[in-house]
Amino acid sequence: MATHIHRRPRLAVALLIFALPAGAQAPGASNGPPEPNPAAPLYQATGEQYRVYDFPGTGESIPYRLFVPESWTPDRMFPILVTLRAGTSINNNHRKGNDLVRVAAERGYIVISPLGYRPLRQPYYGSPYPIARESGLSVPAEGWTREEDERAERDVLYVIDLVAAEYNADTSRVFIHGQNPSGSGALHLIEKYPDKFAAAVISSAPIVTDDYPFEKIRGKVALLVIHGELDTVNPISGSRALAETARSAGVEASFAVVPGGDHLTAYLDFAEQIYDFLDAH
Repeated sequence: MATHIHRRPRLAVALLIFALPAGAQAPGASNGPPEPNPAAPLYQATGEQYRVYDFPGTGESIPYRLFVPESWTPDRMFPILVTLRAGTSINNNHRKGNDLVRVAAERGYIVISPLGYRPLRQPYYGSPYPIARESGLSVPAEGWTREEDERAERDVLYVIDLVAAEYNADTSRVFIHGQNPSGSGALHLIEKYPDKFAAAVISSAPIVTDDYPFEKIRGKVALLVIHGELDTVNPISGSRALAETARSAGVEASFAVVPGGDHLTAYLDFAEQIYDFLDAH
């Protein structure tokens, strides 16, 4: 499979993103939503790609990873799977041997990994829902400013719309996956934008559900909650409780333990079953 790397002048592999003073706008920066550029070298390219777009209102170049099956053609409306990044790199969910991407090629899915605006620790994408860990509750967006947290959320939406427009994607079948804090982010995004997502896959992200508005996703967004059998970071019981609470609130939700799966790799080990779930939605 061909790998395409989109470079801009002076954009290092480590991704140097400059920051503007609060409220400032770079010369020539647009406040409108980003749009595909038909003249760009990788416009409607297929395969694994490293892409960059200008974040509206800031002039900052923000990267995202993109995979488009070689079988895609402009007249084919493929669904989209957004896999929110693991760790601090957009490359983690696209690393060599990644079954999430391999099976996407077989099943005909576009896969996107947005940065979440800043390459800091894992973002919560605006989510206020802490993760119930063995060591105690997490602190959503710890180490992030409020503006950065809000822009992490918008980054996901910008990239979805940008890719959907460029590749004529099936916007009735946009799915989202999140692991750990990114799972909290995915749960936040589906309740805030329930008409944008058809289903969500939540991996090792047992959020505190006391204030979660399940009624917003009921009848709109289906859930698949998974947890690695060998995960010692977050409790399996919490993920099971998340799925059960969602079901009791009338949400279509299922729960699965990934045999032999650990905290970081369970969703990769479960790729075939994840796409079985997505295919049904």
